[in-house]
Order: sequence, then structure tokens, then C-alpha cells
Amino acid sequence: MSARRPSVLVLAVVALLLAVLSPAQADPSPSGSPQPTGLTVGQRTAPADVDDVTGPLLGWQVPSADQTAYQVQVATSRSRLAAGRLHWDSGRVDSGASTNVAYAGPELARGASYSWQVRTWDGTGKRSPWSRPARFGTALGGDWRASTPVWLGDPAALGWHDYTLEATFSVTTQNATIVFNAQDANNYLMWQLRGDGVNTLAPHQRVNGSFAQLSSTPLGVTLERGVDHRLRMEVDGSTVRTYLDDRLVDTTTDARFTSGTIGFRTGGSERSSWDDLSVTAADGRVLYANDFSAAGSDFSCATVDGGRLNVGTGQNCVYGLSGADWAFLRGEATPADKEIEWATVFATGSSPEPGRQYVYKLWLNGEFVGLGPTRSIARETRYDGFDVTDLVRQGEANALGALAWSTRDRGFQAQLVVGYRDGSTDSFGTGSDWSAMPGDSVFPAAGSIGTGYFTAPKENIQSASYPTGFHTPGFDDGAWVSARELAAYDDLVATPTDKVTQRLELPVEVVEKEPGRYFVDYGRTWIGGLSADLVGTAGQQVELRFGEELWGPQEVRSNLRTGNQYKDIWTLADGEQHLETWGMRVFRYLEVLGAPTGLGIEDFPALAQVYPFDAEGAVFDSSDASLNQVWQLSHDTVEATNHNLYVDSWTREREPYEADSYLQMMANFFSSSDPTLGNYSIDYLLTRRTWPTEWPLYTILAMHDSYQQTGDVAQLERSYDQLVAKLPTQWVEASTGLIRKDSRSNGCSSQTDCDIVDWPSSERDGYVFRPYNTVINAISYRAFMDMSAIATAIGEDADAADFAATGARLRDAMNKYLWDAAAGAYRDGLNADRSPVAHHAVHASVFASAFGVPDAERAARAAEFVGGQGMRCSVYCAAFVIESLYNGDRGDLALDLLTDDGTRSWMNMIRNGAGATAEAWDASLKPNMTYSHPWAASPAYNVPQGLFGIRPTTPGYATYTVRPQAGAMEWAHVILPTLKGRIGAAFHQHDGRTDVGVAVPGNTVATVSVPAAGATEDVLYLDGRAVPAVRERGFLRAKVPAGCHTLSVAADDAEAAVADDERLTAVCG
Repeated sequence: MSARRPSVLVLAVVALLLAVLSPAQADPSPSGSPQPTGLTVGQRTAPADVDDVTGPLLGWQVPSADQTAYQVQVATSRSRLAAGRLHWDSGRVDSGASTNVAYAGPELARGASYSWQVRTWDGTGKRSPWSRPARFGTALGGDWRASTPVWLGDPAALGWHDYTLEATFSVTTQNATIVFNAQDANNYLMWQLRGDGVNTLAPHQRVNGSFAQLSSTPLGVTLERGVDHRLRMEVDGSTVRTYLDDRLVDTTTDARFTSGTIGFRTGGSERSSWDDLSVTAADGRVLYANDFSAAGSDFSCATVDGGRLNVGTGQNCVYGLSGADWAFLRGEATPADKEIEWATVFATGSSPEPGRQYVYKLWLNGEFVGLGPTRSIARETRYDGFDVTDLVRQGEANALGALAWSTRDRGFQAQLVVGYRDGSTDSFGTGSDWSAMPGDSVFPAAGSIGTGYFTAPKENIQSASYPTGFHTPGFDDGAWVSARELAAYDDLVATPTDKVTQRLELPVEVVEKEPGRYFVDYGRTWIGGLSADLVGTAGQQVELRFGEELWGPQEVRSNLRTGNQYKDIWTLADGEQHLETWGMRVFRYLEVLGAPTGLGIEDFPALAQVYPFDAEGAVFDSSDASLNQVWQLSHDTVEATNHNLYVDSWTREREPYEADSYLQMMANFFSSSDPTLGNYSIDYLLTRRTWPTEWPLYTILAMHDSYQQTGDVAQLERSYDQLVAKLPTQWVEASTGLIRKDSRSNGCSSQTDCDIVDWPSSERDGYVFRPYNTVINAISYRAFMDMSAIATAIGEDADAADFAATGARLRDAMNKYLWDAAAGAYRDGLNADRSPVAHHAVHASVFASAFGVPDAERAARAAEFVGGQGMRCSVYCAAFVIESLYNGDRGDLALDLLTDDGTRSWMNMIRNGAGATAEAWDASLKPNMTYSHPWAASPAYNVPQGLFGIRPTTPGYATYTVRPQAGAMEWAHVILPTLKGRIGAAFHQHDGRTDVGVAVPGNTVATVSVPAAGATEDVLYLDGRAVPAVRERGFLRAKVPAGCHTLSVAADDAEAAVADDERLTAVCG
């Protein structure tokens, strides 16, 4: 080796030039494809509802080391694209841009579909083949002329007028009372047949909940307890004639309620029993008939037993209207008998707010299409588009069916647009030609699974009443009624995210504890419920108990710590039946009681609702088994908990919070290439801030980091003024440059602009709250600097300079006033007179270091301090603990905390049986915690960003860093999906050195840092070739072009060839 050293620098320079200017040694495309791949529109793959029809952003992954030009072609169909009949051809555009490329053709039509393709040129002038065609659709905008919102009909429309009611009844205690002409549960006529010696008929009117007795008429017979009588009531407009045992006993005229359904109401001591109840319209149509021979009640306030309907004390319900919250809706349409090119169904509903979830589930020809809508940002109505090309049948009847639930502003609207090969289109949608069925006979009122924050129904399904097949063509809906048309929705806006899907996930364990009683473990958390095919007998009841944790061995805790009650009872019909949960339960475990015997794993698939997520897109493996488990738990949490909006948890609150959403977004950035759900969630929070002082600042950090990930400035431009308003400018003290708050800086809570520092408050490590708060100052510094970068990105240069100056002054002041050199840590703050607080909670150093306040020397000392304290804060703060340690070049300490198994650790969550990351480290620290809090899933980003040092240095990953801090770990590798392509990084520590492997996507350049231990020259060996490197803070760094590469401080003639090290090349698949 010594004979070669004099010429190594010359060789290194030549090698570096060749590496950068020449094609990569390995195929830079992770897919190995010669043409562009990963085509996106608006950063989504094949969206069906692109709202921007003038300049949507296109993107693709480049197959070559670099791109110097591209060409995009767009057509109204794939066949026209193939034939060259184009809507737009960009021609060759000399540009290296492969993401955020604005469509520049003629305005796109609304509610249409397009196919497109792209090809690129590399640095040598070589042209790629065309990409495979991709499709996207445009949103309808406000043009929904082929449809109107619908819901259940009003009582008159349902035919409930001019009818005859007949029934057999007996008094159990005191009175037998029946309700009719009901508008809802608070407005109706009520006839009270008084027994227990009174023996009168007392007609009542109930208006807005208040009762008024209309009259009192002797019955002429004695109503003895348990003795049957026959009742007949003839409703003719405003006249009601009442017959008892075929004798007319009363004629009452009341014009207030002349139509409506039936029901029951009892007081605190009234009970009655009913049989053979029927309602027949004047034209002979049977509106209702039940002899109660089958188990299951159509009335939520009554039960069926012994072939009779029994109404207990203190009840109030009406048929068909008490269940107006639930609606089955269906319609059929027949497209022309000619070749279909594409089909999209657009759908919306109202209101998602009471349940903080969605309003409808939609099927086409029996196949699940989607659910929605997402909660609105302001007063707009959100809708979604779904590609249903593969589901629509030409020239045949196609059935759309929706099962919808809400308690407020109830409505549903859908419009199916079918595009034919000849370029024509047809549209079909909801309207009065749709049919509707009240859902209360299937889902009788049983209470809520929610908490004080939201209401969502328990689902005590009555299988005998379920309209099986209602979403398939030819279903007999003759007993249904016409849907009622509603007023048009205002301001319809497409939701710019991917759409939640449903899929079946089998459990990992099923134990039949006793005949018909099962314990089910899915091995991880899912949101959704159960999908089951069961064989039962009429009246058989199957109880489902979902839970996040166990009471004891194989005992599911269905009464969650959060206050949710996840218990549903399904009443089966005779024979085979398919039943499934409609709403959202968050669970890892399920206990089933009363089921058929002999069932196994295949019989209990979870019906998981999942935001589109490539579970294999992000990959991590290492020599540390604990870290593998922690990363997997965090990765699985991201997949399971995203749904259609970032919320703290889908159990207790279902509400977005800024800090929670920021951490969830960061975990997503390193798990998925789709930023749209996170961006929408942050947009939502811009208009709905929560109470802590720090939380709104996270919207600035989130938008800045999203821009760093994607390079897209559209959201920054749209939200700029709102972001500026989030800055803590009002608290910047002119004399010091520090943030000073003279009110609500004492650790208060649940009031706007109370300083929070950490949550729960018991996790604050004794933090001393003062007007000058180090944590508040640290987050404020980061917000000003990120806001400066945002302003620069959109050309607001004067603002950028001002924000940067404020941030720089704040940083200097923090290091002057708040750094304690003797302690090697930041103090909690300053008193009002600027005297230092003599306390150093771990949070002060954690947030200062994580957000870039210290220089390298202070960061290293702060890391030493933080590492010595251990995890003395919450799962929220933990993300920044790990960041601060990596920022201080103490990857060894970070690894120790990531893999620790004490009470405050991710391994403790796993030990406690968590199927997702928890709200707190342990129930002993927060007894009402959830086991489904994505703000604790930070290892999903801490590992790739900290352990491997992967960070974009140019927005959108045009350039990025890899800087592994392996600690004591022997080897590890990670793969990240990005809009540019899959980024891979690996390291292997052996023989006193650390070798590094990277997979660099096309059209990107990585700056890779290799630990310098063992290096005597400022040289790295890139694929065995010497290249000059820069020595910095114990690392040697060099630029690496696209492709799969290995780097080492040792030449290839070392003991083992680096290029053949599978620990490194694992990322090159």
C-alpha cells in the first residue's frame, strides 16, 4: 500500500469526476426499469378527483443517473394516447425537474379521465422509453347536475298517512301507550290506554318534547294486567277513530300531526306487551307488520321475548324515524351497451362531525368502493372520487348502495360518471328515483361507543332485518320507499388525499376458551371491526368485545381506559349470514361470546380500514432485535392509525392536535412517499388551533418539513399569511431578543396560550415555569428559521431576512442567557427579573438541541447531559430526546434509549401487549391512556433520520445526506420511499471500521459521511475507487451519484471486498 500513496490524490480526483459525470456503476432505479416509473399527479398515484384543472403537478421517478430533459403527453383515454390523439404534448423540455412539474396544456375538463406518459433524457443525451401509461381523473367541482343529496323520506313521503293500525296488547303495569303520526321522537300523537283501575283513553299531543293531554274518554271495559285486548286505530287526515275490541270508543280530531310513523313511550311505572302489530295504508299497502315470532326488535325501546314485543319503563322511540340516523340507500343505472373506457363515482355526505369519522360506506355491484367524507377544514363540503372502471358493467344494470349514519344535517350524494371508448359520457346519480330504507330495524339504538368528545353508534345488528344484497343489481326493494331529495350542498371541494380502503386481516391466534367463546389476537392494532360469515339460529346472540389491551390472560378489556365501550351484540337469523362492522373500533384483541363452535383463524378476519400504504415500501433490519421490534411497532402504528385525518387517537377524542400531527407527519415522511394526508391535516389545523402556546408553532415546522420532503411550494403560497400569524412575534422582547410571556406561563392548562412543555404534566421532570421559558424559546427559534426558509421559497425575501434576523438574535440570546456552561445543559428559563432559574429539567436541553440552538460543542455537552438523565419525559418529548442525542453525535446514547426496556420505553409498550404505540409510557403514568397514539411512533423517523442521518438538503431530495451513527450496533439497513424513488442506506461495523452502502435514486445526489475511524487519509473508497473526502466531526464525506454504491475507508484489497458485503448491498434490490 505504501508504494501507491503518492498518487492516491490524483487517482481520487479522477475517480470522483468519473463517478459524478459518468453513468452509475449500478442501475439507479430501484425497480431496474429502463423507463420512468412512479408517476404521480398532485403527489398521488392515479387519483380520481384532481381539483386543479389548470396546472396539476406531475411527478415521476427517473431511470437514469440524471435527467436533462423530459416530454409529457396527455390524452383523454389510453387508446387515444397510444394512437397519438393527444390533449397535450409538452414536447421536449430541457429541465432536470422530475417532481412538481406543472401541467401546461389546455384546461382539463371537470369530471373527466385522462391518461398520460413521460419519457426522459439523461446527461449523455440518451432518451428513455415511454413510461407505462398512468391515469388520473378530475374532480366534478360544483357541477353535480346529475344528482342531488338524499336521505330517508319524511313520514308522508314514506306513505305513513291515512292508515289503519291494528295490534293486540296487554297492560303489564299501569298503562299501555302507543305513539303514532310521529315526526320524530319529540313530536307525535300518543294514545294512553290507562289500566290499573282507571280504564280510560287519554289522547296526548307531544310538541318539541312537551306533552298536552287532549281529552279523557272512558273505555267501557276493564284493562286487567296480562289480559289481551285488540286495538284498531283509523287515521284519516286529521281524524283518528279508536276501536277497542272492535268497538268504537273515541273520535279525535287534531290537525297538528296528520302523518307519521308509530312507536312507544312509557313513564317510570308503565309496562306493556304487544303482538300482531300491523299498519296498512288506505290503498292496501302494508307499511308495517310483525307477529314478533322472530327474535329482534324493530323498536329500539322494546325487546322481543316469547313471541311478544315488551316495552319496559321509561322508554321512548319511534319506528323509522328514531332510526333516521341510519339509512340504507340504493339506486340502479344502466350504461350504454358500448365499450367503457373509464368510470368514476363521486360521493359525499353530511355530517361527519358528530361521529368525527365518515358518513357513508359505498358499494358498486356488491364491491366496496370507499367511505367518506373527510371532515371539512372550514364550511366547505368535502367529497371524494373513486375509480370504479373495473366494477362497471356495460349495457347492464349497475347498483350503487350506501349505508350511511349521522345524527346531524343528514344527507348523502353520489354521481357515477361513465366514459366510453368513443369519447362520450353518461352520468347517473342520487335523486328521487333512488330507494331508501330506515336502518333502525337493523341497528336498533343501543348507545354510543364514543366518549364526551363524540358520538358513534354501537352496532347491535339484527341479522334477520338486514337487507342482504341491497348493493347488488336486481335486489328487491319493493318494500322500500323513494329517497327524499334535499337542498344542494354549498361549496363542494374534493379532498386532495388518497382514499381509505378496506381489507381483511387475519388474526395470529384464536383460542376457543369454551364452546362458542373465543379469544382472538390480531398481533397488532387495526381500526375497523369484524367481518364474519356465520351459521346461526334465529335469535342466537353473538357478543363482540373489542379492546386495545387485556384485563388478564385472554380476557379482553372492552371498556377502554379512555371511556369507550366496544361491545356489540349481533342477533343472528337462521342459516348462513354475512355480517360486518360499519364503524370504527380501535383494537388488537377481540373476545367473541355465543358464536358457533369449532371456528378458527379464517373465521375472524378483521375488517381493517387503512389509508393506502405500501407496507413493504419502508424497510428496516438490524443486528439489534429490540430496535427491530421498536421500529416495527412504530411502522405498524403509522399504517394503522392514519385513516382519513391525523388525530390524537381514534379512541377517546378523534381530534387533531398540532404537535401530534407534526410527529405523525414526520413518521409518515419516512414510511411513505405520499404527503397529502399530512398536508391536509395541517391545513385543517391552521383554522382550528388548540390551546397550548407551543402547538400552533408546529404548523410552521410541519409545512417547512413537508416542503423539504416534496419541494412543493403550493401549500406554502396558499397558507403563507396564516403561517406568519402563528409566529410568536408578540412575545419577542426587544431588549433581549428572547420570548417573554407574562401571562399563562405558569404551567396552566386548557386555556389558550398556556405553556405546556410536556404532557401529561407529571412528565415534566420538575420543570420550573417562568416568563422566559427555554422550551418556548427553542420552538420559537425553530419556527422563525423555518418561516424564513418558507418565505425564501416563495420569493418573500424581505420577510425571510426579517425572520432569519429574529431567529438568529433569539438563538444568540438563548446561548447567552439560558445555557449553563457549568452544568453542560440549558436551564429551564429566567425569572421575571432575568435572574437564572437554578433547575435543569431535561426538556430545556432536549428542545434546544433538537431545534438547533447550540453549536456543535454545546450540542455534544447537552447530549452528554440528556443521555445521563435517561428518558425523563413523555412519549411526545421522546422524539426530541432522540433527535437531540443524534444532533450531539451521541448515537450510542440514542440507541440505548431506543432499545431500553424500563418503564419509560417502547419495549415496555411491547411488553404490555400494545398493538400500536401508546399515549404514554405506561398506565401507571397516565391511567386513561390509549394504546393507539401515533405521536409515540417517532422511531419510524428517528431511526432513518438519526441512526442513518438521512435528511434532504435540497427540497424534494434532489440532494440529501447519509451520516450513520451506529453506536454499538454491528449492522443495519433501511429503505425509504420518496417521490424521487427509494432511498437506501446501510452500515456494517467490523475490523475496526464502519462500511456504508447506499442506494441513490435517479436524478439525485447523496452526500455520504463514513465514520473516519481507521482512516489515515482524507480519502474514501467508492465502489473500490479512491475519491477525495472532507473530514468533519469524526466523519469523511463525499458526494455520491445515483446508483447502488459502497463506501469504506479501506480499499477493495482489504481482508473482505466491501462491494460483496451483503450487509451493505441489501438496500440495492
